[in-house]
Amino acid sequence: MKKFKGYLNHQQILEACIKADFDVDTSRYDNGGDWITISGQFADQPLQIIYASFNGRFIGKSPEGDVFSEMSAELEGTDWYDAILDFLYIALDEQAA
Repeated sequence: MKKFKGYLNHQQILEACIKADFDVDTSRYDNGGDWITISGQFADQPLQIIYASFNGRFIGKSPEGDVFSEMSAELEGTDWYDAILDFLYIALDEQAA
């Protein structure tokens, strides 16, 4: 299991989305909410996730339509899920974007 030391804050996630050419909707956040919506290709799977940059939590639907979150340990090792983790979180041996 890969270990992480933290998660991207709001500004870091916006910069990462631009760099990855992902669509990001900040309207909920801009209106006082906690969540932003990120849409993009994670390991060649078109996915949309909702991410809270204040605590690193996320939720989405798998390519099969099942709901997943940062707590879905059973999905670790799945290419698209691991790509989400690598995108949102800072590995123990990495620096933030």
